[in-house]
Amino acid sequence: MLRVEIIADKKRLNSVVKKIVKIGSFQPEEPRNPIGEGRLEDARRKLGVLQEQLNKIKSIMDISKITVQPSGSMKVKDWLEASDEVSVLASKLEERYKDLLEEINKLRAERDLLAEQMKQIEPFKDIDVPLSNAYNMNFFDILIAIGSKEKADKLRSETKNVYFWSYPLNEKEEAILVIGSKKDGIIEKAKQIGIQRLELEEGKAPATIYIETKRKVDKITELISKSREELSKSAKEDQKEFTTIYGKLLTVISALTIMSKVKVSEFFVQLEGYVPEKDFKKYAEQLKDDAHVSSERPKRFGEKEEPPVYIRMPKSISALESVVEIYGTPSYWEISPTVFLVITFPILFGLMFPDLGDAIVVFLFSIWFYKYGKRKGSDNIPKLSLVLIYSSVVAMITGLFARDFFGPLPVGGLREIFASSKYSVGPLYSVWPVPPSVDKAISFLLPFGEFATNVSIDYAIIFSIMIGAILLFASGLLGLVNAIRKKDKDFLLFEKLPTFLIYIVPLVIFMWGLPKLPSTTGFFDADESILGEVLNALLLKPISSNLAGYLIIWYTAFTLLFNWASKAILLKRYENASTGGSLIFGFIDGGFEGGLLLLSNTISFVRVLVFALAHYYILDAFSFMAYFASEPFVGATTSTISVLINPLGIILILIGNLLAIGLEGLVVFIQDMRLHFYEMFSKFYEGKGKKFEPAVAYVSLE
Repeated sequence: MLRVEIIADKKRLNSVVKKIVKIGSFQPEEPRNPIGEGRLEDARRKLGVLQEQLNKIKSIMDISKITVQPSGSMKVKDWLEASDEVSVLASKLEERYKDLLEEINKLRAERDLLAEQMKQIEPFKDIDVPLSNAYNMNFFDILIAIGSKEKADKLRSETKNVYFWSYPLNEKEEAILVIGSKKDGIIEKAKQIGIQRLELEEGKAPATIYIETKRKVDKITELISKSREELSKSAKEDQKEFTTIYGKLLTVISALTIMSKVKVSEFFVQLEGYVPEKDFKKYAEQLKDDAHVSSERPKRFGEKEEPPVYIRMPKSISALESVVEIYGTPSYWEISPTVFLVITFPILFGLMFPDLGDAIVVFLFSIWFYKYGKRKGSDNIPKLSLVLIYSSVVAMITGLFARDFFGPLPVGGLREIFASSKYSVGPLYSVWPVPPSVDKAISFLLPFGEFATNVSIDYAIIFSIMIGAILLFASGLLGLVNAIRKKDKDFLLFEKLPTFLIYIVPLVIFMWGLPKLPSTTGFFDADESILGEVLNALLLKPISSNLAGYLIIWYTAFTLLFNWASKAILLKRYENASTGGSLIFGFIDGGFEGGLLLLSNTISFVRVLVFALAHYYILDAFSFMAYFASEPFVGATTSTISVLINPLGIILILIGNLLAIGLEGLVVFIQDMRLHFYEMFSKFYEGKGKKFEPAVAYVSLE
């Protein structure tokens, strides 16, 4: 990213701005060293007017549910004149829908008011005695009110031997019902505290008022729906006009945004902004006859102003940016986590959701969801759908290797469920693309069904944590690279270097068996051996037989001490903490918490195995139920087909798969995000950057 300065003759400003928005990669900024104090006040004023008109046009499009892509063309000689022309067009379009919009907004306001009243009455909706009667009893006082939590608590403490009931309406207010004798004086006490009785229309019963208000809300909702249908019908007829005016508004707003930041001297104008480095030659070439163009490269660290971030990604993977943006925009010096996420997110999802049939359902749903989002004009739904599509494709691959298709029955059949050869295999067993011999070779990845032994589960646990160890090491390494790119020595030495050194530990432990490959048994046995040595070292067993374990413990202690010292230095240097305070809080943050995070972050990846097991055994349980539900119809069968064609068995298998797809699929997606956001991103990614928002022409300029 380059910071570009453009200085031009005042007479050439319109031409310069036109060329800038045509190229479409210039984000305007206030000049740092202005050539004058003059500004284009007309541009600033007109920009506000057009922004308001754009919001109104968007409101009409949102209410009418029409989707438009800006298009069209416009001739521009003077941007201020063009803004007036576009403003007139937008005003005429607004005027056409003014009455309908006002009616809808009026109805919405009335509905919201009634809905708020309903919310207040709702806790008392079962009281069918008119309040005029309840408030005028001879022997009892009844208080029905809405008050703050503090006032309700105070009234509760000051009233004894009464019936007191309260219900929270929100964080601040509570519904209150108090019944007591006249001598208790609950009404007077409530008034002193500042709680007023709930007064309803003509002293009616809350139940009556609630029903009447609900009817009014339903009627108004129906009227809003009819008005929206009328608005939608008209807007669809004018969709082409909306497309053109919307595009012109966006284009003129882009141009005026540039002009609003221009500094003006007696003869010249000065523009500044950020441009992607690869586009600078375009600006220099196209503006050479109109202006002087210069640039400078921003520093990584130490400047008051941080440049915006522009990440150019292939369209096929740019959808994963939407996941990253939930965490935040990369800073100028940070490597975008999208590069990391495009590999890890689908793989972790696939490992936690290994079922070909269920993955196909998620894939088909994602395609439908993508099209639905496009129809609704949503920006986020299509991106989320693409993430699900990529993840479900990987889940299909892991499902092939797991030999699961809507559970174990269709492939492994009853033989897999009961682990007995007297039962038959599933109908897909002989045509399944991945033969059983392959599954046997990778049984450490499939600790369920016929491979569910103590050894295979141990190996799967080690494998899951090994994945975590690799990803945590990679995260620490990326943090180190980002710190080098930032060119901040303290950030590198005292923040990211200790983290990187700490997360070498799990990598060494869980890759200890690497020399034993290609023997998978040798690999996992070596890992179990080094884990045993580490445990023995913690238990202070003899050094001679546990030297590697002691070395790992000593190295871990060194890295945690280094992390403690680093945090103490940062607290002393940047938070002005005392020596004692920096040592205490440095230990809490760097030593104690650092050790806890090392342990918890590494072990956290066991969830990869846990969710794979959960998926399998949910469907395994429903397969059992399907078998037993089929017995009254087919008897104690050994045939898988007889279970699969039984209506009750089909219903149970369907319920199990809906549960696995809907509930577990959602949980797996959330856990996948958690592993990235908490365990990985926290090691290398801050996400405090500014998004690149260039001024762009949305229509063709002539």
